[in-house]
Amino acid sequence: MRHRYQIRAFETEDGHFETENFSQKKIPRRQKRPGARPVEQDGAGWQVEPFPEPEGPEKKRMRKGQTKVSKKKEPKKRKPLFCKKPQEPEVSPLDSGAFTVPDILAPASADLGHRDYVEVDGVYHTYFYIAGYGYPSTVGGGWLCPVIESGEGINVSFTFTKQPREKILSKIAHTTMLNRSRMREIGDTRQDYEEVDGAIDAGLYLKNEMNRDGEDFYYMTTLIEVHGEDLETMEQRAAWLETRCTALGMTVRRCDYRNEEGFLSALPLLSLDPDIERKGRRNVLTSGVAASFPFSSFEICDQTGVMLGINQHNRSACMLDVFDSAKYSNGNMCVMGMSGAGKSFLMQLMALRYRQQGVQVFLLCPLKGHELCPACEAIGGKYIKLSPTSKDCINIMEIRRSTLDTDSQLGRLAERGDSLLADKISKLHIFFSLLKTGITEEEKQYLDPALVECYRRFGITFDNASLRNKDGSPRTMPDLHDLYDLLQEQPETKSLAVALARFATGSAANMGQQTNVDLQNKYIVLDISELPSDLVSVGMFMALDFCWDKCKESRVEKKLLMLFELWTLIGSSSSPIAANFVLEIVKIIRGYGGAMVGETQDCHDYFALGDGQYGRAILSNSRIKIVLPMEEEEAVFTQKVLGLSNEETLQIIRNRRGEGLLCAGHNRISVAFQPTPTEYDMITTSRQDLERHMREDKNEPG
Repeated sequence: MRHRYQIRAFETEDGHFETENFSQKKIPRRQKRPGARPVEQDGAGWQVEPFPEPEGPEKKRMRKGQTKVSKKKEPKKRKPLFCKKPQEPEVSPLDSGAFTVPDILAPASADLGHRDYVEVDGVYHTYFYIAGYGYPSTVGGGWLCPVIESGEGINVSFTFTKQPREKILSKIAHTTMLNRSRMREIGDTRQDYEEVDGAIDAGLYLKNEMNRDGEDFYYMTTLIEVHGEDLETMEQRAAWLETRCTALGMTVRRCDYRNEEGFLSALPLLSLDPDIERKGRRNVLTSGVAASFPFSSFEICDQTGVMLGINQHNRSACMLDVFDSAKYSNGNMCVMGMSGAGKSFLMQLMALRYRQQGVQVFLLCPLKGHELCPACEAIGGKYIKLSPTSKDCINIMEIRRSTLDTDSQLGRLAERGDSLLADKISKLHIFFSLLKTGITEEEKQYLDPALVECYRRFGITFDNASLRNKDGSPRTMPDLHDLYDLLQEQPETKSLAVALARFATGSAANMGQQTNVDLQNKYIVLDISELPSDLVSVGMFMALDFCWDKCKESRVEKKLLMLFELWTLIGSSSSPIAANFVLEIVKIIRGYGGAMVGETQDCHDYFALGDGQYGRAILSNSRIKIVLPMEEEEAVFTQKVLGLSNEETLQIIRNRRGEGLLCAGHNRISVAFQPTPTEYDMITTSRQDLERHMREDKNEPG
């Protein structure tokens, strides 16, 4: 609708209004037209208002049959200047200043003016591609893994483009025909003879694989990104990458003056720069594509585990959770290495870190047990020394468990009431078999009722309720002194009493007393290193009996049983009875929520008893193995037992102290085991470190 305008003038002094309608008056030549802003004068105000144009005569005519209806005129409302709102111009969100997804993803700054690199948000990037002629001719499974697992700051992206079969087959046939024609024209002494001959063989191979084996044809391009927080770090990684690829038989080229295109090609946009794609394009069949994917992993990083050290393949953290049943069929571990390789250090390091996670840890050490004492006392653990000279004692005859029902904590099964006394007597038979070499069946038959009578004198029967007094307190248990006195009463059992006399009235009488140490600690070290050689097996059994009882109390709680110098139990100096007991623990400790870690000097020790039957069983039931540095002869033997490759065997021989091969499941990586400074000070056995600690302690002010 068109509008005309009227101007109203009013005097502010007397309030008289005077209206002029320009639609009925001629406008003087120098007077401003209506709608233009008037110039305000003193004492007067001006206002411009639009009003609708009066309807023409045709609109005033009434149609026939219509009656005129009078309507009450409503007062007109004053409207602001140019009451029509101007339409806002349409602008893009980017021009209006709004945040969009590209704004969030795009870098804040980028320097693209260098030949060798680009700088994006303060990080330096440089790009390589594997030249089309620089790939190996034949590859195996996971052949790109060494490049993909190069480590921090190196990323690899490869692109495959499938080509039409009919087009490629015809092209291969045409090229092969041309090459055969060239072969007729050149002699076998020319430089390009072998090149043409190789091209013909390659063409025939491609045709054969595509026609007979049904493989498809692809073009492959590999782009490698190297980045670093500073230019020097980036260049060091780039130089390492070039050396690594050369060793693998691959030729890499730097994207000089094309790093910006390399940066864009490395983005997850499936947009590869045509020039880089042309220079790095390599034809490959389906089998080669499948072999390119890194299905093998060079990383062991269990999020719920403990950190062992640094992965030497790619400098990533190596974290291991032996209780993760989803990854490992069992958590048992074998640690092997020559003397001084760091076996005891590694065992204590794992024990301390698992203890920080709340795991119940038992450490059983038959040799050099004093090395475990500083760390144990530093974290508030319990150090128990079992020897004739020590006052510490664990009563082998004590019944420590309250029930044989492992699931009693869960409360989902009825109480069976299996006899705890019968279970203890069966273990005491093993104890006497170790104590008295060549015990006869007749002596075993006399021993059994004697044990029952010994417990009966203390009010303990095969009824589990007899283990407690009427007030609920535990009954006093018999010890080896009481059993010795009872065996002396019968002439048939005096030979057994003679074998037991050493623990009752002899030099080892301290080991036959009542339990006088705290067995509820979460970190317990059992040191039997000062036992005489003929009592090592007996002392080891006494310690293992306590640990095994604690492990079988619950299937919910995590337990870690660490056996140092395992060869003393399954080696040539041990007995089949003790070896069978250890093997039983290894096989079934997983069912009680626990794991066993065994450490020995070398792999030969596992096969020194019973034609190696115990060693083979323990190794086959240990899913995790750590091989520390070894001598060449021992490393070759270990290679045969564990099925290691030649490269892994050489790595074992060349490793330094504190470095080893970790075999966990299907993964095998080289790890540098690293403690914190605090852990190192607690565990170290180096003479220089001990001397330094002694000097520091002496220099401390009193």
